[in-house]
Amino acid sequence: MKLYQIDSFTQTVFSGNPAGVCVLTEPLREDEMQAIASEMNLSETAFVVKKEGRYDLRWFTPAREVPLCGHATLASAFVLFSEGFHTADAPIVFDTLSGELVVKQMSDGALEMNFPLTMPSSYSGDQQHIIQSTFGPSVIDVLEVPNELIVIVDSVQILVGLNPSMDNVARLAVNGVMVSAWDETGTYDFASRYFAPNLGINEDPVTGFIHTILSPYWAVKKGQTQFKCLQASKRRGELFVETLSNRTLIRGFAVKVFETELAM
Repeated sequence: MKLYQIDSFTQTVFSGNPAGVCVLTEPLREDEMQAIASEMNLSETAFVVKKEGRYDLRWFTPAREVPLCGHATLASAFVLFSEGFHTADAPIVFDTLSGELVVKQMSDGALEMNFPLTMPSSYSGDQQHIIQSTFGPSVIDVLEVPNELIVIVDSVQILVGLNPSMDNVARLAVNGVMVSAWDETGTYDFASRYFAPNLGINEDPVTGFIHTILSPYWAVKKGQTQFKCLQASKRRGELFVETLSNRTLIRGFAVKVFETELAM
């Protein structure tokens, strides 16, 4: 089967977030997909199967399957468009654990993903002492969605300098902890990082799905709906996000690192 490695949310190889993409003619067993994802050892590996003009899409971390992944969706659409599996002038429709996801190619070569939107709620747990000891006195807000914790800090400088204990992070959320700050310099609107040791990813380089949660939060706080976003990991990546009434549009670029045949 064809296997691609794609860097998402970047136009330069060896930056952004790498994802594996397997283009399949027939579905694999779940244990086979998990084994491939573990072998690839990337934050996510995507598995795509064409079915009656649409595509089944699943995402696996090295540890387990996840219900939504932005950068591996972007990578999958990039492969389908750029490698001739799908015509460039028609949107791609993916069937996923998070429902129908549509990706279209823009005139500048960027890809636009139409994702669900999730508004976070105030944190109701009893781990405030761990949150404060992990992320320090710069924490100004704590929120949650199912399986995820959201921590807002007071500056991008603080955000970039964070080095949280992965043991603490693993105790705070089933999946991971997203940390965000508003960029007062104006270079970006907001910046973020995502720590997910329980998914086998200490820090995800660039994470599309967290922007479906962070963008509605910042939309309410700042009274705007369009954002230029930075994920401030070591590899870094840029996203352009727009919030709608109940959906999130996420735009970004991708680039191919390599392709190969997987022996199975």
